[in-house]
Amino acid sequence: MEIQINHTNVFSRNLESYNKGFRFICNQGGSRSSKTFSILQILILICLTESKTKISIVRKSFPSLRGSAMRDFMELMEIYGIYKVKNHNKTEFLYRFDNGSMIDFFSIDDSKKVRGRKRDICYINECNELSLEEFQQLSLRTTRCLFVDYNPSDTDSYLYKLIEDSRSILIKSTYKDNNFLEDSLVKEIENLINVDQNYYRIYALGEAPIAATRIYSHFKQYIDEPEYKDCIYGIDFGYTHQSAIVKIMYVDDRIYVKEMLYESGLTINDLCDKVKSIIKDKSKVYADSARPDVIEQLKREGINVYSSDKQVKQGIDYIKSQQIYIYHESVNLLNESKVYMWKSKGSLILDEPIKMNDDLLDAMRYAIYTNKKKKVDMRLINFF
Repeated sequence: MEIQINHTNVFSRNLESYNKGFRFICNQGGSRSSKTFSILQILILICLTESKTKISIVRKSFPSLRGSAMRDFMELMEIYGIYKVKNHNKTEFLYRFDNGSMIDFFSIDDSKKVRGRKRDICYINECNELSLEEFQQLSLRTTRCLFVDYNPSDTDSYLYKLIEDSRSILIKSTYKDNNFLEDSLVKEIENLINVDQNYYRIYALGEAPIAATRIYSHFKQYIDEPEYKDCIYGIDFGYTHQSAIVKIMYVDDRIYVKEMLYESGLTINDLCDKVKSIIKDKSKVYADSARPDVIEQLKREGINVYSSDKQVKQGIDYIKSQQIYIYHESVNLLNESKVYMWKSKGSLILDEPIKMNDDLLDAMRYAIYTNKKKKVDMRLINFF
Protein backbone atom coordinates (compact mmCIF):
# COMPACT_ATOMS: atom_id res chain seq x y z
CA MET A 1 0.00 0.00 0.00
CA GLU A 2 1.39 3.40 -0.97
CA ILE A 3 0.85 6.47 1.18
CA GLN A 4 1.78 10.08 0.49
CA ILE A 5 3.95 11.50 3.28
CA ASN A 6 4.18 15.28 3.29
CA HIS A 7 7.20 16.02 5.40
CA THR A 8 9.81 18.55 6.51
CA ASN A 9 13.58 18.27 6.27
CA VAL A 10 13.52 17.09 9.91
CA PHE A 11 11.87 13.87 8.65
CA SER A 12 14.52 13.49 5.94
CA ARG A 13 17.43 13.98 8.36
CA ASN A 14 16.00 11.53 10.88
CA LEU A 15 15.31 8.90 8.23
CA GLU A 16 18.82 9.24 6.84
CA SER A 17 20.26 8.86 10.36
CA TYR A 18 18.16 5.74 10.94
CA ASN A 19 19.28 4.20 7.65
CA LYS A 20 22.92 4.89 8.56
CA GLY A 21 22.50 2.88 11.74
CA PHE A 22 23.02 5.46 14.48
CA ARG A 23 22.20 4.14 17.94
CA PHE A 24 20.99 7.45 19.39
CA ILE A 25 19.16 9.89 17.12
CA CYS A 26 18.90 13.06 19.20
CA ASN A 27 16.47 15.78 18.15
CA GLN A 28 17.15 19.09 19.87
CA GLY A 29 14.78 21.78 18.78
CA GLY A 30 12.63 24.75 19.51
CA SER A 31 8.86 24.98 19.44
CA ARG A 32 6.93 23.83 16.36
CA SER A 33 10.01 22.51 14.57
CA SER A 34 8.09 19.32 13.57
CA LYS A 35 10.49 17.00 15.43
CA THR A 36 7.75 14.96 17.17
CA PHE A 37 5.56 14.70 14.07
CA SER A 38 8.54 13.79 11.89
CA ILE A 39 9.73 10.99 14.18
CA LEU A 40 6.21 9.53 14.32
CA GLN A 41 6.03 9.59 10.52
CA ILE A 42 9.26 7.58 10.38
CA LEU A 43 8.06 5.05 12.95
CA ILE A 44 4.86 4.47 10.97
CA LEU A 45 6.93 4.07 7.79
CA ILE A 46 9.19 1.54 9.52
CA CYS A 47 6.20 -0.48 10.71
CA LEU A 48 4.70 -0.52 7.23
CA THR A 49 7.93 -1.60 5.49
CA GLU A 50 9.60 -3.82 8.10
CA SER A 51 7.76 -6.85 9.46
CA LYS A 52 7.68 -7.86 13.14
CA THR A 53 9.38 -4.68 14.36
CA LYS A 54 8.61 -3.75 17.97
CA ILE A 55 8.54 -0.05 18.80
CA SER A 56 7.81 1.71 22.10
CA ILE A 57 6.86 5.37 22.45
CA VAL A 58 7.56 6.68 25.94
CA ARG A 59 7.17 9.82 28.01
CA LYS A 60 7.57 10.64 31.69
CA SER A 61 3.85 10.85 32.53
CA PHE A 62 0.96 9.15 30.78
CA PRO A 63 -1.34 12.22 30.64
CA SER A 64 1.44 14.10 28.83
CA LEU A 65 2.01 11.16 26.49
CA ARG A 66 -1.70 10.85 25.70
CA GLY A 67 -1.94 14.56 24.89
CA SER A 68 1.13 14.67 22.66
CA ALA A 69 2.75 11.74 20.84
CA MET A 70 -0.20 9.35 21.19
CA ARG A 71 -2.65 11.94 19.89
CA ASP A 72 -0.36 12.86 16.98
CA PHE A 73 0.18 9.18 16.10
CA MET A 74 -3.57 8.58 15.85
CA GLU A 75 -3.98 11.73 13.78
CA LEU A 76 -1.33 10.55 11.31
CA MET A 77 -2.87 7.08 11.04
CA GLU A 78 -6.21 8.71 10.16
CA ILE A 79 -4.58 11.12 7.69
CA TYR A 80 -2.90 8.21 5.86
CA GLY A 81 -6.12 6.19 5.90
CA ILE A 82 -4.45 3.13 7.44
CA TYR A 83 -6.05 3.03 10.89
CA LYS A 84 -7.93 -0.21 11.63
CA VAL A 85 -10.02 -0.54 14.76
CA LYS A 86 -9.35 -4.28 15.00
CA ASN A 87 -5.59 -3.64 15.20
CA HIS A 88 -5.89 -1.18 18.08
CA ASN A 89 -5.74 -2.58 21.63
CA LYS A 90 -6.94 0.43 23.58
CA THR A 91 -6.59 -1.32 26.93
CA GLU A 92 -2.88 -2.04 26.42
CA PHE A 93 -2.27 1.18 24.43
CA LEU A 94 -0.88 -0.89 21.58
CA TYR A 95 -1.34 -0.84 17.81
CA ARG A 96 -0.48 -3.88 15.65
CA PHE A 97 0.15 -3.65 11.92
CA ASP A 98 -0.91 -6.41 9.53
CA ASN A 99 2.73 -7.52 8.99
CA GLY A 100 3.33 -8.19 12.69
CA SER A 101 5.00 -4.90 13.54
CA MET A 102 3.65 -3.06 16.58
CA ILE A 103 3.85 0.22 18.47
CA ASP A 104 3.03 0.46 22.17
CA PHE A 105 2.78 3.52 24.41
CA PHE A 106 3.72 3.72 28.06
CA SER A 107 5.01 6.13 30.68
CA ILE A 108 7.90 5.91 33.11
CA ASP A 109 5.55 5.37 36.06
CA ASP A 110 4.69 1.98 34.51
CA SER A 111 7.75 0.27 35.99
CA LYS A 112 6.80 -3.17 34.62
CA LYS A 113 7.13 -1.92 31.06
CA VAL A 114 10.21 0.21 31.74
CA ARG A 115 12.04 -2.82 33.13
CA GLY A 116 10.12 -5.39 31.10
CA ARG A 117 10.28 -6.74 27.60
CA LYS A 118 12.79 -5.74 24.95
CA ARG A 119 11.99 -3.75 21.85
CA ASP A 120 13.73 -2.94 18.58
CA ILE A 121 13.21 0.81 18.59
CA CYS A 122 12.33 3.27 21.35
CA TYR A 123 11.13 6.83 20.92
CA ILE A 124 11.40 8.98 24.06
CA ASN A 125 9.29 12.10 23.73
CA GLU A 126 10.56 15.10 25.78
CA CYS A 127 13.50 13.03 26.95
CA ASN A 128 14.81 15.75 29.27
CA GLU A 129 11.90 14.93 31.60
CA LEU A 130 13.56 11.57 32.34
CA SER A 131 16.39 10.95 34.77
CA LEU A 132 19.64 9.39 33.54
CA GLU A 133 18.73 6.10 35.26
CA GLU A 134 15.31 6.00 33.58
CA PHE A 135 16.91 6.66 30.21
CA GLN A 136 19.49 3.92 30.79
CA GLN A 137 16.80 1.37 31.71
CA LEU A 138 15.03 2.04 28.40
CA SER A 139 18.28 1.95 26.45
CA LEU A 140 19.32 -1.40 27.96
CA ARG A 141 16.10 -2.98 26.67
CA THR A 142 16.25 -1.46 23.17
CA THR A 143 18.17 -3.55 20.65
CA ARG A 144 18.41 -1.31 17.60
CA CYS A 145 18.09 2.45 18.13
CA LEU A 146 16.54 5.21 20.22
CA PHE A 147 14.96 8.39 18.88
CA VAL A 148 14.84 11.18 21.48
CA ASP A 149 13.51 14.71 21.29
CA TYR A 150 13.73 17.61 23.71
CA ASN A 151 13.62 21.37 24.11
CA PRO A 152 17.01 22.46 25.49
CA SER A 153 15.55 24.14 28.59
CA ASP A 154 18.13 22.59 30.94
CA THR A 155 21.48 24.28 31.33
CA ASP A 156 22.98 20.94 32.38
CA SER A 157 21.66 17.57 31.22
CA TYR A 158 22.94 14.06 30.46
CA LEU A 159 21.57 14.61 26.95
CA TYR A 160 24.33 17.11 26.21
CA LYS A 161 26.85 14.34 26.96
CA LEU A 162 24.86 11.76 25.00
CA ILE A 163 25.21 13.75 21.79
CA GLU A 164 29.00 13.50 22.15
CA ASP A 165 28.80 9.67 21.97
CA SER A 166 30.23 8.32 18.70
CA ARG A 167 27.02 6.31 18.24
CA SER A 168 24.90 9.47 18.39
CA ILE A 169 23.84 12.04 15.85
CA LEU A 170 22.43 15.45 16.76
CA ILE A 171 19.64 16.86 14.64
CA LYS A 172 18.91 20.49 15.48
CA SER A 173 15.71 22.07 14.25
CA THR A 174 13.72 25.26 14.65
CA TYR A 175 10.38 26.59 13.51
CA LYS A 176 12.12 27.60 10.26
CA ASP A 177 12.47 23.90 9.38
CA ASN A 178 8.69 23.50 9.44
CA ASN A 179 7.38 24.67 6.09
CA PHE A 180 3.80 23.80 7.12
CA LEU A 181 3.67 26.24 10.05
CA GLU A 182 0.96 28.91 9.99
CA ASP A 183 2.06 32.55 9.77
CA SER A 184 0.38 33.39 13.07
CA LEU A 185 2.48 30.78 14.91
CA VAL A 186 5.65 31.97 13.20
CA LYS A 187 4.96 35.51 14.43
CA GLU A 188 4.21 34.23 17.93
CA ILE A 189 7.55 32.38 18.11
CA GLU A 190 9.53 35.25 16.61
CA ASN A 191 7.93 37.65 19.09
CA LEU A 192 9.73 35.80 21.91
CA ILE A 193 12.72 38.03 21.17
CA ASN A 194 10.65 40.83 22.71
CA VAL A 195 9.86 38.71 25.78
CA ASP A 196 13.33 37.55 26.74
CA GLN A 197 16.55 36.48 25.06
CA ASN A 198 16.62 33.12 26.86
CA TYR A 199 13.07 32.21 25.86
CA TYR A 200 14.01 33.13 22.32
CA ARG A 201 17.12 30.92 22.58
CA ILE A 202 15.14 27.89 23.84
CA TYR A 203 11.88 28.05 21.90
CA ALA A 204 12.88 29.85 18.72
CA LEU A 205 16.53 28.90 18.20
CA GLY A 206 16.53 25.53 19.97
CA GLU A 207 19.57 26.47 22.02
CA ALA A 208 20.27 26.01 25.73
CA PRO A 209 19.60 29.02 27.99
CA ILE A 210 22.20 31.13 29.73
CA ALA A 211 22.55 29.53 33.16
CA ALA A 212 22.86 32.73 35.19
CA THR A 213 19.25 33.78 34.56
CA ARG A 214 17.58 30.66 35.96
CA ILE A 215 15.73 31.53 39.17
CA TYR A 216 15.42 28.16 40.91
CA SER A 217 18.34 25.76 40.62
CA HIS A 218 18.28 24.25 44.12
CA PHE A 219 15.19 22.04 43.96
CA LYS A 220 15.64 18.34 44.67
CA GLN A 221 13.25 15.48 43.92
CA TYR A 222 11.57 12.90 46.15
CA ILE A 223 9.79 9.62 45.44
CA ASP A 224 7.88 8.52 48.55
CA GLU A 225 5.49 10.93 50.26
CA PRO A 226 6.93 11.88 53.66
CA GLU A 227 5.20 11.58 57.01
CA TYR A 228 4.17 15.14 57.74
CA LYS A 229 2.28 16.98 60.44
CA ASP A 230 1.61 20.23 58.62
CA CYS A 231 0.10 20.49 55.14
CA ILE A 232 -1.17 23.43 53.09
CA TYR A 233 -2.23 24.00 49.47
CA GLY A 234 -1.59 26.73 46.91
CA ILE A 235 -3.87 27.68 44.01
CA ASP A 236 -3.25 29.83 40.94
CA PHE A 237 -6.42 30.53 38.96
CA GLY A 238 -6.53 30.38 35.19
CA TYR A 239 -8.78 29.74 32.23
CA THR A 240 -6.78 30.33 29.06
CA HIS A 241 -3.74 29.68 31.23
CA GLN A 242 -3.63 26.62 33.45
CA SER A 243 -5.37 26.47 36.79
CA ALA A 244 -2.77 25.04 39.15
CA ILE A 245 -2.92 23.41 42.58
CA VAL A 246 0.04 22.24 44.65
CA LYS A 247 0.17 20.33 47.92
CA ILE A 248 2.86 21.48 50.34
CA MET A 249 4.08 19.31 53.21
CA TYR A 250 6.38 20.47 56.01
CA VAL A 251 8.85 18.03 57.60
CA ASP A 252 11.26 19.70 60.05
CA ASP A 253 13.21 22.24 57.97
CA ARG A 254 12.30 20.66 54.62
CA ILE A 255 9.37 21.47 52.33
CA TYR A 256 7.88 18.83 50.01
CA VAL A 257 5.77 19.96 47.04
CA LYS A 258 3.46 17.89 44.83
CA GLU A 259 1.57 18.94 41.71
CA MET A 260 -2.15 18.20 42.14
CA LEU A 261 -3.82 20.02 39.23
CA TYR A 262 -2.63 21.57 35.98
CA GLU A 263 -5.52 22.18 33.60
CA SER A 264 -6.86 24.97 31.42
CA GLY A 265 -10.41 25.81 30.37
CA LEU A 266 -11.94 25.34 33.84
CA THR A 267 -14.99 27.41 34.76
CA ILE A 268 -15.45 28.55 38.37
CA ASN A 269 -17.80 25.62 39.00
CA ASP A 270 -15.37 23.19 37.36
CA LEU A 271 -12.54 24.50 39.49
CA CYS A 272 -14.57 24.30 42.71
CA ASP A 273 -15.38 20.67 41.94
CA LYS A 274 -11.70 19.93 41.30
CA VAL A 275 -10.63 21.64 44.53
CA LYS A 276 -13.19 19.70 46.59
CA SER A 277 -12.04 16.41 45.06
CA ILE A 278 -8.39 17.19 45.89
CA ILE A 279 -8.71 18.88 49.29
CA LYS A 280 -10.97 16.81 51.50
CA ASP A 281 -9.96 18.21 54.91
CA LYS A 282 -9.65 21.66 56.51
CA SER A 283 -6.07 22.27 55.42
CA LYS A 284 -5.26 25.91 54.78
CA VAL A 285 -5.40 26.94 51.14
CA TYR A 286 -3.69 30.08 49.82
CA ALA A 287 -5.07 31.29 46.52
CA ASP A 288 -4.44 33.96 43.92
CA SER A 289 -5.69 37.22 45.49
CA ALA A 290 -6.47 38.64 42.02
CA ARG A 291 -9.67 36.55 41.96
CA PRO A 292 -11.65 37.41 45.13
CA ASP A 293 -14.82 36.14 43.44
CA VAL A 294 -13.41 32.63 43.11
CA ILE A 295 -12.01 32.74 46.64
CA GLU A 296 -15.45 33.67 47.98
CA GLN A 297 -17.06 30.84 46.02
CA LEU A 298 -14.54 28.36 47.43
CA LYS A 299 -15.30 29.58 50.96
CA ARG A 300 -19.01 28.97 50.35
CA GLU A 301 -18.11 25.45 49.23
CA GLY A 302 -16.46 24.83 52.61
CA ILE A 303 -12.82 25.26 51.57
CA ASN A 304 -10.53 26.83 54.21
CA VAL A 305 -9.13 29.32 51.70
CA TYR A 306 -7.23 32.59 52.20
CA SER A 307 -6.08 35.34 49.89
CA SER A 308 -2.35 35.12 49.25
CA ASP A 309 0.46 37.63 49.56
CA LYS A 310 1.65 38.09 45.98
CA GLN A 311 4.93 39.94 46.58
CA VAL A 312 7.04 38.40 43.85
CA LYS A 313 10.68 39.22 44.66
CA GLN A 314 10.27 38.69 48.41
CA GLY A 315 8.42 35.42 47.78
CA ILE A 316 11.09 34.16 45.37
CA ASP A 317 13.86 35.08 47.81
CA TYR A 318 12.13 33.11 50.55
CA ILE A 319 11.61 30.06 48.29
CA LYS A 320 15.30 30.19 47.36
CA SER A 321 16.27 30.13 51.05
CA GLN A 322 14.34 26.90 51.76
CA GLN A 323 15.08 23.22 51.22
CA ILE A 324 12.48 22.37 48.57
CA TYR A 325 11.78 18.82 47.36
CA ILE A 326 9.54 18.26 44.30
CA TYR A 327 7.68 15.00 43.73
CA HIS A 328 9.45 13.18 40.90
CA GLU A 329 6.25 12.72 38.88
CA SER A 330 5.24 16.40 39.12
CA VAL A 331 6.31 16.79 35.51
CA ASN A 332 4.74 20.17 34.77
CA LEU A 333 6.10 21.71 37.98
CA LEU A 334 9.59 20.38 37.27
CA ASN A 335 9.39 21.68 33.70
CA GLU A 336 8.32 25.13 34.89
CA SER A 337 11.25 25.28 37.29
CA LYS A 338 13.68 24.67 34.42
CA VAL A 339 12.50 27.66 32.37
CA TYR A 340 11.57 30.09 35.18
CA MET A 341 14.06 32.89 34.59
CA TRP A 342 14.90 36.48 35.37
CA LYS A 343 14.37 38.96 32.58
CA SER A 344 17.56 40.11 30.94
CA LYS A 345 18.71 42.94 28.69
CA GLY A 346 21.97 42.03 27.06
CA SER A 347 24.35 41.16 29.91
CA LEU A 348 22.12 42.88 32.50
CA ILE A 349 19.95 40.52 34.57
CA LEU A 350 16.86 42.17 36.06
CA ASP A 351 15.12 41.40 39.37
CA GLU A 352 11.90 40.54 37.54
CA PRO A 353 10.83 37.06 36.43
CA ILE A 354 9.47 36.34 32.97
CA LYS A 355 5.71 35.87 33.26
CA MET A 356 5.42 32.66 31.25
CA ASN A 357 5.19 29.00 32.25
CA ASP A 358 4.83 29.81 35.96
CA ASP A 359 1.34 28.71 37.03
CA LEU A 360 2.40 25.94 39.43
CA LEU A 361 5.38 27.93 40.66
CA ASP A 362 3.09 30.86 41.46
CA ALA A 363 0.74 28.55 43.37
CA MET A 364 3.71 27.21 45.32
CA ARG A 365 5.07 30.68 46.09
CA TYR A 366 1.67 32.01 47.18
CA ALA A 367 1.26 29.23 49.72
CA ILE A 368 4.77 28.94 51.13
CA TYR A 369 5.45 32.67 51.41
CA THR A 370 2.00 33.64 52.72
CA ASN A 371 2.05 30.81 55.27
CA LYS A 372 5.45 31.97 56.49
CA LYS A 373 4.27 35.58 56.83
CA LYS A 374 1.17 34.56 58.77
CA LYS A 375 3.32 32.59 61.21
CA VAL A 376 5.58 35.62 61.71
CA ASP A 377 2.57 37.89 62.20
CA MET A 378 1.12 35.54 64.84
CA ARG A 379 4.43 35.50 66.73
CA LEU A 380 4.47 39.29 66.74
CA ILE A 381 0.87 39.44 68.02
CA ASN A 382 1.71 36.99 70.81
CA PHE A 383 4.89 38.92 71.68
CA PHE A 384 3.05 42.21 72.18
